[in-house]
Amino acid sequence: MESLYKKIKEHQASFSKSFKKIASYIYSDPSIFAMNSAQEAGRKIGVSETTIIRFARTLGYDGYKSLQQTYQQRIFEKSSLSDFRNRKVSNHSENNTVKNLMFNDIRTIQTVIEQISETDLDQTVTKLLSAENIYIAGVRSSYALASWFAYALNLVVGNVRHHTPDDDILVQLSELHENSVFVAFSFHRYGINTIRLAELAKKQGATIIAFTDNPYSPITEYSDITLAIQLEELSTLDLVPAVFSLMNSIIATITLRAPEMFQQRAARFDGIEASKFFAK
Repeated sequence: MESLYKKIKEHQASFSKSFKKIASYIYSDPSIFAMNSAQEAGRKIGVSETTIIRFARTLGYDGYKSLQQTYQQRIFEKSSLSDFRNRKVSNHSENNTVKNLMFNDIRTIQTVIEQISETDLDQTVTKLLSAENIYIAGVRSSYALASWFAYALNLVVGNVRHHTPDDDILVQLSELHENSVFVAFSFHRYGINTIRLAELAKKQGATIIAFTDNPYSPITEYSDITLAIQLEELSTLDLVPAVFSLMNSIIATITLRAPEMFQQRAARFDGIEASKFFAK
């Protein structure tokens, strides 16, 4: 059966504002479709019953009931953590070695290369280079991604903060303004804290850059630049190699665009006497 995400991707270029609103709920709260009539789902989303039915038919369903059955099946699926192993089991063979699984990651990266807009990547690098300060956040599966990106970006441009649970959110966000950048890592299951932080950062005038897994995830309501890694039926763990490749390439591009700045920071870094902090 053709996946729901693929159906949306095929038609999203022609989506109206109302259709985009419905699509956002497909990713953020599919229970609305699984548990409610078309009329009730429309009321909760803020569109008409007719719009809900038209949306279902646009995706190729006979009507809302057919779409609802798909969502009822989806909402009772196992978590993406189970999917991570199950996909490996379903493709299992004696040749399924560590190296062969690494080749799967390479194919995933190649898919992402084809997906991500050159314009969005160029704008991302430009915004990060010109920002006076940068704030980076992500929770759960996104926390490690946010941590690495904050570390690497701080090495090459400075003035980067990584949000941790111990931070005073109000103090941190009060430092954001129109020349700031807020980078959000938001992958399924879309931690609410990151979304709320992005909302507040947006109100402060900061540019919001979102790393996420589909163009209609909840974080995109606030993002100015969305880097959506949209891969069919892969768990968040499967996406990590592609996300790291994307992050590393962004960091590398920044060093290439601003060589003098990078050399100055590298010289200061290398000039610190820190032998007592390292074994060699």
